[in-house]
Amino acid sequence: GDGRLREAPVTATLDVFGLDLAAEGRVSRDSAAVGDGQTGRRVFARLDTAAGFKPGDFVTVRIEEPPLDNVIRLPAQALGADDAVLVLDDDNRLVAQAVTLLRRQGDHILVRAAALDGRDVVAQRTPLLGEGIKVRPLERRDNGSAESGADPNDMIELSASRRARLIGLVQADPNLTEAAKLRLVAQLEKSRVPARTVRRLEGRMDG
Repeated sequence: GDGRLREAPVTATLDVFGLDLAAEGRVSRDSAAVGDGQTGRRVFARLDTAAGFKPGDFVTVRIEEPPLDNVIRLPAQALGADDAVLVLDDDNRLVAQAVTLLRRQGDHILVRAAALDGRDVVAQRTPLLGEGIKVRPLERRDNGSAESGADPNDMIELSASRRARLIGLVQADPNLTEAAKLRLVAQLEKSRVPARTVRRLEGRMDG
């Protein structure tokens, strides 16, 4: 936040004939200028002990970053060029939701957007998908396979005790924002409730 280089913990690993030699240290400084032919600034780390290491060795360096709060991990293909993902509204129509991209990790991304709480996100965007298109989402079984037998538009009636139990679960969930809680409670207070919402909430209760 103050513009200084973070002295993050560093682990350097050297592969020696299948045996990994590891050295611990911390980021110590960065280069004063961008070198010729470079696109970024060089960062240096000081290793506490480096037994078996020699100048010129090729090592794998891992830097431990501070934890990120209030983020969601998504497939990289979920993010469009407009820095938005597609989510489903209550009518199963696609809506673009702007997100803040924080990290890219391999084939996944870490994004932040409070409005994603409790929403279904399209995992892979294609040119055929866009705002306003109505889709039929497939429920997922525990083994990850699609469950096409369950109609996502199914609505069910709740008994008073079941409704109260689900509303209590939503209101006590620390991972939901107040806006998400209000939206879910409003759904649960209706005479007929989406069956998939009930299944997901009761799934949380079971596990």
